[in-house]
Amino acid sequence: MSDPAGTLTDHQAEDLAADLRDHGHTWAVIAEAVNLTPYAAQQAAHRADQRAADRAARQQIALF
Repeated sequence: MSDPAGTLTDHQAEDLAADLRDHGHTWAVIAEAVNLTPYAAQQAAHRADQRAADRAARQQIALF
């Protein structure tokens, strides 16, 4: 699952990190998959979570 060619965009790497975390993978495994350090993988997953929360908030506002 790692991306040795570095072809993942930042958002794809962030989304992958969050998805792998949600599936119970360790930060070491996630870091290897997204070609980052474990700490950077945690931060990437957090950014993906934040983007998802922002998107949900914008959709909620549109409903009213």
